[in-house]
Amino acid sequence: MIRQLDAKVDGITAEMKQLRRKLHRFPEPAYEEVRTAATIVEYLQDIEGVAIQTGVGTTGVVATLAGEKEGPCIALRADMDCLRLQEKNSFDHVSTQQGLMHGCGHDGHVACLVGAALVLQEMTEVLPGPVKCIFQPAEENGAGAVEMIKGGALNDPVPRAIFGLHGTPSLQLGRIGLRSTPMMAASRYFTIRVKGGGTHAAMPHKGVDTVLAAAQIVCTAHTIVARNINPMEAAVISIPRFQGSTAPNVMPEEVVLEGTLRALSNSTRDFLEKRLVEVVEQTAGAFGAKATIGYYGGYPLLQNEPRCNEYAAEVAGKVIGVDSACRDYPASLGSEDFAFYLEQIPGAFCWLGLGKKEGGDAPLHNSLFDFNDEALALGIRLHCGFALHGAALD
Repeated sequence: MIRQLDAKVDGITAEMKQLRRKLHRFPEPAYEEVRTAATIVEYLQDIEGVAIQTGVGTTGVVATLAGEKEGPCIALRADMDCLRLQEKNSFDHVSTQQGLMHGCGHDGHVACLVGAALVLQEMTEVLPGPVKCIFQPAEENGAGAVEMIKGGALNDPVPRAIFGLHGTPSLQLGRIGLRSTPMMAASRYFTIRVKGGGTHAAMPHKGVDTVLAAAQIVCTAHTIVARNINPMEAAVISIPRFQGSTAPNVMPEEVVLEGTLRALSNSTRDFLEKRLVEVVEQTAGAFGAKATIGYYGGYPLLQNEPRCNEYAAEVAGKVIGVDSACRDYPASLGSEDFAFYLEQIPGAFCWLGLGKKEGGDAPLHNSLFDFNDEALALGIRLHCGFALHGAALD
């Protein structure tokens, strides 16, 4: 079966490279992936017996292969959205959309899963059960996984397990990264509003200096992790947005801060939320200002189900190569909404190595990033392997 799989993957990789580059030229942000979804359907609609659902979770696509089979259903997920980021590359497939680019590799994820579906259509006789291909919108802060779940992506049939991957140049090509303990952070976003009395910058005593109060909030907030969290735990608070006055001689009535907090446990994240409220309110008060904080968005802790995590490593060994799986890949304080699926059903998330041996790769979320096309065949094989060996999970 492995030889058969390799031959079929090799036969489709060039086409998936073209698909990946087409998607890269026309990136679409969260919940606007209309063209991307239509392109996916174009590739999958001719698969014999495929059941395609469109408009799931707004723009998502769910394609079920071999739905008549009675064995365990395996779900495979790829995200479709791009970043709001201006691309600075100069190759032929550079983004044509101003201020939008596939800077996180979702174009590659889609191509890997479309390729897997096309390969698996020719191997349905050896599939142990149905395969559900989930093409999801809005992974980048939009919690598209939640909308897909609400839209029934995990229903009829209910998957035995779900698997997802994400390319990273931090891992060498030919390897995948897995972890059985917490893998990606529980996160929350927040907006802080600091209010006081506006005045001329030359007469700060006649108002309340909201800029000074906000600056102290930023500095004090950064002491929470250092002084309230066990040094052996991973956590971070970052406040990248600081919006104050629109003129150099005006003390603003309001300053707006925005940021994120993250931790490798849900309980630590909850503590950070509570403690940050105290710090914000009390620090502002010390400078005569008033401050409020509101939380929004964020994702749960991502932790693979142990059996599925080991299964993913075993499959990688079969379809990519012995010892291809790094079972103790470093945890990240980045977050991933695949965690919402893992709250519903067992599964595993893995990193797919994109790194070139010569180095110099642009990191994820960088204006010079591009998915390494040499990893497409590996991603397709991995998806196919998860589906073909699914009976081993029972």
